Amino acid sequence: MGELLFFSGRADTPAELGTCLLGGHKNDSLVGMQPSGLQTMSLMPSEKSFLKWAGGKTRYATTLVSIAPPYTGCYREPFLGSGAVFFELRPAAAVLSDANPDLIACFSAVADNPHEVMRCLDGMPNTREYFETIRRQDPASLSVTERAARVIYLNKTSFRGLWRVNRRGEFNTPYGAYDRPYYNRETMLRAAKALTTAELLNCDFAEALDQAESGDWVYLDPPYVPLGGWADFKRYTPDQFGEADHERLSEAMTRASARGVFVTMTNSDTPFVRDLFGKEFSMHRLATRRDINLQSAKRGSWDLVMTNYELSAPGQEQLFD
Repeated sequence: MGELLFFSGRADTPAELGTCLLGGHKNDSLVGMQPSGLQTMSLMPSEKSFLKWAGGKTRYATTLVSIAPPYTGCYREPFLGSGAVFFELRPAAAVLSDANPDLIACFSAVADNPHEVMRCLDGMPNTREYFETIRRQDPASLSVTERAARVIYLNKTSFRGLWRVNRRGEFNTPYGAYDRPYYNRETMLRAAKALTTAELLNCDFAEALDQAESGDWVYLDPPYVPLGGWADFKRYTPDQFGEADHERLSEAMTRASARGVFVTMTNSDTPFVRDLFGKEFSMHRLATRRDINLQSAKRGSWDLVMTNYELSAPGQEQLFD
């Protein structure tokens, strides 16, 4: 098992990427590194998501893309979240899916008509009273544009941007009292353009994995096995995501791997994850930071990265101790 020296911020240039990956020691072989065979539109410049998702991989998207397999098919992301890895990769073809219907509706509306979504957001004041009104709305009663704007509004104004619902599917994260814009116009428009290559589906992760074909690459970032306390965030949908779901995930990943699908998964570094996924997949440690934790001293942590392929592209092996 190797240890990935992941950096805590985006590198602005290929040269900076080489420096960050090696913990401050530049290696020229990493400059401009891109695994051969990747089916991408463009890696320079990459795009950014219009959402900030709890547990999202914005900080580590560049490095996760750099350890991508030489896939020749479609890129698939069954736990969409903010889609950080998708936007970094800019694949020529992608299937993006999630069990959260509001999230998929939001991405679909941004892809189809970002200008209308932004116009709707412009009329939504950032006040506690208005937040409570939006929070209590029934998404089914809204138009496509209003539903997308609601997701972005709640994402930017709720406490730490956490998307949390109860068993009735009602959003229950409190108001965050943040003074920040809901969106960046350029980011929104570029995200909409990037999404033109993607198919968006509201479905269970197992269904999404079972649709993957030989040569595809599937990146999985499921709700993590909880470390305890504030790290216990499983309620992105009305159904809890527990041990049985991780077991289903392991089985679906194994089926996909047997069909010749490239699989990468990130999860928490716990004995349960090691035991469940370590038997079938290569396992590496990833140094991370969890901003969602209220205590700054506890934000440093380790994740696990599971793959069913060796890091054989030029420079990839140098990501490990």
